[in-house]
Amino acid sequence: MKRKLLTVAVILAVIVPARAQEKEEKLKELEKLEQQTEQNVKTDTLVYEEDVVIDEEEWIDYPDTTRVKVGETVTIEETGDETIIRIGRKAVRIVDDDNDTEISFEEYEEPDHSDHPARSFRGHLGGIEFAFNGYSTDTWGRNDEPLEYWLDLNTTKSSSFNIVTPPVSLGFSRHFGLVAALGINWNNYFFDNNNSIVVDENGIVVPSYPEEGITYKKSKLATTYGTLPIILEAQIPVRHNRTINLGAGVIGAVKFGSHTKTVWYADDKNKEKNQDDFNLSVLRYGFTARAGYEMIQVYGTCYLSPMFEEGQGPVLYPWEVGLALTFND
Repeated sequence: MKRKLLTVAVILAVIVPARAQEKEEKLKELEKLEQQTEQNVKTDTLVYEEDVVIDEEEWIDYPDTTRVKVGETVTIEETGDETIIRIGRKAVRIVDDDNDTEISFEEYEEPDHSDHPARSFRGHLGGIEFAFNGYSTDTWGRNDEPLEYWLDLNTTKSSSFNIVTPPVSLGFSRHFGLVAALGINWNNYFFDNNNSIVVDENGIVVPSYPEEGITYKKSKLATTYGTLPIILEAQIPVRHNRTINLGAGVIGAVKFGSHTKTVWYADDKNKEKNQDDFNLSVLRYGFTARAGYEMIQVYGTCYLSPMFEEGQGPVLYPWEVGLALTFND
């Protein structure tokens, strides 16, 4: 312990020149801390000026860790053979391994929420998401009745892309809480057969086929929805403040737009884009779940509301399964 504190004094003398006067005061406080530690070497309790006692039992949110804060910008944290000294956004990490001492410098910034651990909860939701999407004749991806021929999808091409805003987190504890965000969801449903869809004179969604002799090279239905996922997330701490994240919740969506697009060749390349609402449900809701490690998540969403308005199209329930990259850490 004495060797660590002496090393701390040397490192602080190197880092602090840019703020000389302030850092000299911090160094004096550390020297006082060293003297008081030597006087109390028989206990595991650290005492610093103003008779404030810092004991490991007080830091229940940081197992096997002792943290001492000096002033507003300097924090010393010790965990086993590792000591971290933070001065603002700069950090020095000291690792003792038998008779060898390793010192590294890094950028570090972590809000101190030791008095209110729930405030340090940060959910894993905001970022970008890539997925395969499709629909089924029943909820939860089941096809109790087979899809009609003209509704078959090319599953390797049917995909979705989501952009999700940085989330709002409400912590119940340091590793458990609610997280919500707003997003935009783009879905592409590529038809596998030589057809598209239209709304007929009765207002019903039906298949649309090309003229004789024409084969579609591409035919898809594209939709755009605004989304609001609300997820209950639990985090399992592993090494170096990293966590495995498990979450499940509900998701709501509102339709922004939709269109079909077809591409075919007849002498030259031809394409047609049809802007319509295709009787798609304006509002929809469902369940969503995800699991992952830090910024990488695997997620799935199943909607429990039909894809088309009741009685105005086939009874289908959309779903998507994919990968999410969150950038809120």
